[in-house]
Amino acid sequence: MAAPRPAPVDAFPTHTSDTQADTEAVLLRHIPSNDGTPPSPLSKSSHMQFLVRNLVQGFPERYVSQDASQPWLLFWTIQAFSVLQVGLDPGNKQR
Repeated sequence: MAAPRPAPVDAFPTHTSDTQADTEAVLLRHIPSNDGTPPSPLSKSSHMQFLVRNLVQGFPERYVSQDASQPWLLFWTIQAFSVLQVGLDPGNKQR
């Protein structure tokens, strides 16, 4: 796999561009290398707890600014169940 290209930078660093660079550095640590090193393990149970809590109890208060994006947040929550290869029970599907 080819290494991902970093975001372009210019001569005017900002808080946002610094945060972007920090985020890319964190993500690069989780991309498997071609040297045979095994990838970082996925904590499926932690992800499931987070997803189920958001699905059943709703999103935490800190998501209030994302109110208009709740359909997208719900979509990505359900998509995450699919990625983790977990089905929803009929009761949660109906909700």
